[in-house]
Amino acid sequence: MSGSGGTDVSGSGGTVATAEFAAVARLDELLGDPWRVENVYGFAAGVERDERGYFPHAFAARLDSVDFPLAYLPPSLGGTLRGLDETLLLVRVAARRDAALMPATLLSCSAVLTVLAAGSDEQAKTVADWVQEGRTIAFALSEEQAGSDVLAGEARLDPTGDGYRLWGRKWLVGRGATADAVVVVARTAERGPAAFTAVLLGPRELAHRVGREPAQTVTGMRGIDFADLVFEGTPVPRAAVIGAVGGGLAGAMRAQQVVRLLSTGACLATADTALRTALRFTRDRRVGGVRVADTGYGSRELAVAAAELFAADLLSLTAARYVHLSPGTFGLCSSVVKRVATRLTSSSIARSRTLLGARAVLVHGPGAVLDKARRDNEIVESIDTSPFGVLRAIAVQLPGYATALAPGDTPAPDPGSASLFAFGAPLPDLDPAALDLSARPKDLVLLGFAEQAEDTARRMAAGGDERGGDLVRELRAALDDTFATAAEAQKDRARGLGASAELLDLAERCCLLYAGAAAVLAWRAHPERGLYGDEPGGSGWLTSVLAVLLALADGRDPRQAASELAPAVRALTRLDAAGLLFTALPVQLSDGGPESEEGDETT
Repeated sequence: MSGSGGTDVSGSGGTVATAEFAAVARLDELLGDPWRVENVYGFAAGVERDERGYFPHAFAARLDSVDFPLAYLPPSLGGTLRGLDETLLLVRVAARRDAALMPATLLSCSAVLTVLAAGSDEQAKTVADWVQEGRTIAFALSEEQAGSDVLAGEARLDPTGDGYRLWGRKWLVGRGATADAVVVVARTAERGPAAFTAVLLGPRELAHRVGREPAQTVTGMRGIDFADLVFEGTPVPRAAVIGAVGGGLAGAMRAQQVVRLLSTGACLATADTALRTALRFTRDRRVGGVRVADTGYGSRELAVAAAELFAADLLSLTAARYVHLSPGTFGLCSSVVKRVATRLTSSSIARSRTLLGARAVLVHGPGAVLDKARRDNEIVESIDTSPFGVLRAIAVQLPGYATALAPGDTPAPDPGSASLFAFGAPLPDLDPAALDLSARPKDLVLLGFAEQAEDTARRMAAGGDERGGDLVRELRAALDDTFATAAEAQKDRARGLGASAELLDLAERCCLLYAGAAAVLAWRAHPERGLYGDEPGGSGWLTSVLAVLLALADGRDPRQAASELAPAVRALTRLDAAGLLFTALPVQLSDGGPESEEGDETT
C-alpha cells in the first residue's frame, strides 16, 4: 500500500497515520467535494439523475478511467485488487455520492467470481479480459416464481448432440437489457442442489434466440436496468459449462459469499451520507435557541445511529480480510455481515431521516439526498440473497457452536486470526476456489472472541471502563445462551415448524452479537491507536456499540442505554469535523460541506 502523511483528528489526542488507505483518499479527492451543487459526482447530481431515471454514464466513465471496475479482480488477471478491505472503502467513497455507481461499474463481479470459484483458467482469463475491455457480464440465477428458493428454478439446459439448448426466463437480471455476456444457472437434472449447471454465454451466444425484456422500474438505484432474459432454445456449446455439470449452484453460492460482502459497501455508503447529512443539519438548526444536535432527543438519535453504523463498518472491514485469510471458514461470516450491514444501516438511515423534521419529506435539499440514500439502501437487502435466505443459512450453523464454544473451553485460534483485524495491512491473494459451503463450527470471529472475552473485559476495566468490561461479559453470556437454545430447538423435533421459526429468530440475534464480538476484537487489536478518532486505547465508542447491539439483540429500545451512548456521538462529531469517512481508521474526504442554514426550527 502506498503511504501518505498524517491526519490530525481534533480532540483525539494526536496525529494518526493514513497510509493504509491512501488510495481511497485519492479517489475521493479526484471526485471532488460532493456538497458542491455543480459537481457532477456530487449529491445534487445524483439526486437529479435519480429523479429522471438516468444511468450515471459520466460518473461511470470517470471511475473507468482510474480502473475502479477492476478493484475486485486479482492482479494475476489484470485487476487492481490488493485487499478487499481497501476495495470496500473505494466502493464506499464512490457510492456515498450515488449508490447506483455499484451496479453501473461493479455488476460483473457476481458472474466473474462464479467463474473464478468454479471455472477453468481459460474461462477466468476470458471474463477478466471482458471486464478490462469495459464489457458487462450479467448474472442470471433468480426466477420470479421461485423467489428465494433457488432449488425451485425451472429454466433448463437440455443436452443436444454438440452441446445444449437453454430454455426459460431469468428474472430481474441486473444490466440484463444491456449486458454483453451472462452467466446463467439452469436445471440439468430433476431435483437436488446438484441438479443445476452454470454456463458462460458471450456476445455470440446472446445473439441467438435470447429475448431481453424491457427493464423493470425499481424504487432505488434508478437508471440501472433490471430486466428479464428469455431463452428460447439458445444454443450453448459444451465449452461454455463452468466447472462440472451439476456443480453450477455450488459454484454460484460460493461466489455469492464474496458478492454479499461487496454489497455491504453500498449499505455503508448510503448510511454515511444519511448520517453526515443529518449531523450537519442538526448542528445548523435550532429549537428554542438550542442546536438540534445538542437537544436530548437529537443527541440520542445521532448516537444510536452512529453506533449502528460503527458496528456495521467494523464487521464489514473484518469480513473483507477474513475471506482472504481463511476462505474455507468464511461461510458464516459472509451471511452474518450481509444481514448486519443491511439491518443496521437501514436503522441508522431511518434515525437520520427523523432528525430532518419536515424537511425529510421535501424533494429538494437535504431531504432529497437522504431519501435517495434510503431507497438505494433498501435495494441492497435483496439484491443478491434475500433476508430469509440469509437467516436460513445462518440458522443451520448455530447448533454446532453450542459445543464448540461451550463455557470453560479455550478454543485454539486459527493461524490467520492474528491478521484478521489489521485493517489495511497486506493480505494473501484472494482464492475464490477455496470458498466452502460446509457448516463446520470454525468461525474465526466467534472462536477468537470466546478465547479472549474475559481477558478483554479485564483490560477494559483496568483502563477505567468498567461498564465496557461488563458489556463484554454480557455479550459472551448472550452468545452462549443463543447457541445452547439453538441446539435445543434443533433437537426437539416436537416443535416442528415452531422450532424452525425459533432458529430464524436466534439467527437474527446471533448476527447482532457476532457484530459485537468483531467490534471487541477490533478494539483489542489496536492498543497503540484509537479507532474512530479516539485516543490510544480509548473504548468509549466500543461501549456505545455494545450497549446498542445487546439492546437490539434482547428486543429492547437501544435509546434507553442513555448513559453509554454519549461516546458514539462524540466520535461521530470528531470524524466529521476532521473531514473523515465514518470508518474505523482515518480516511480523508474532500468534503467542504453544504452552506449553513442557520435558523430556528419550529416544525
